[in-house]
Amino acid sequence: MQIPRYWVKAEGNSQTGDGRELRVAVWGWGGDNPSAEREANNRLQRLLERIRRGEPFPEKYAYGTRPLREEIVQTLDKGNVEHPAAVVTRNRYGALVLNTARLLFLDIDLPPMTLGQRLRRLFSAGRADPADAALTKLREALERSRRSATFRLYRTAAGFRAIAIDRDFDPAGRDTEELMRLTDTDPAFARLCRVHQSFRARLTPKPWRCGCPLPPGQHPREEGDARQRFAAWCGAYEQASARFATCRYVDTVGSGRPKERAAELVTLHDRVTHSSESLPLA
Repeated sequence: MQIPRYWVKAEGNSQTGDGRELRVAVWGWGGDNPSAEREANNRLQRLLERIRRGEPFPEKYAYGTRPLREEIVQTLDKGNVEHPAAVVTRNRYGALVLNTARLLFLDIDLPPMTLGQRLRRLFSAGRADPADAALTKLREALERSRRSATFRLYRTAAGFRAIAIDRDFDPAGRDTEELMRLTDTDPAFARLCRVHQSFRARLTPKPWRCGCPLPPGQHPREEGDARQRFAAWCGAYEQASARFATCRYVDTVGSGRPKERAAELVTLHDRVTHSSESLPLA
């Protein structure tokens, strides 16, 4: 899994071709603080040289093209800290995320309903939910996959989630790519899994869906005041998010038994997401 433990910021001044003075900053990452600092300094020097040559700034990084600057909250494989089976991180908007090396997650978004569909559902009692057809399609795709596995299916606020519980998958493997294509998995999610060599599943609600603002600042929060403000935000977020579920268990496709490590991670996933509770999805 490409989840750096350390992040260091490097800053410097440069002068553009038209004489303007610029203050720029970049982040470096690594498995320890010295390697993160070296990476930051190297990236800074490359950027300063680019500015001196009068070249344009690099385009903004697309989602999933470099390591995500996320706090590691928990490592779930104490016996192998360098290459754990799973870690829990906190993403840029404050939600907890389960990252796994071999436990496959699929994230399938439903297309947004049109105004006409909303009106028809509003005034047509008993009309079928469009999600029902999408769920049937997802089941059929999983059942006809050439690489059979057993999947737990969940409803999310935006669509569906699937977890393969009885076999391992390689995030960059051909089987994974084929399965994601068959199930119409979100392309951005698929790219993120491939580049970062891990699968991801959000465990807690998006803040705006449970009435919370975005967290103050960004990881790493080095100053005491920033940490205190973030701690206060976390307390409010945890209280608000407790009233919501991140996903709801729907069904299991297949009859395989979960592997021991998969069973432990699924138990954690279901507990933190409140997947068996009758709570609104967020």
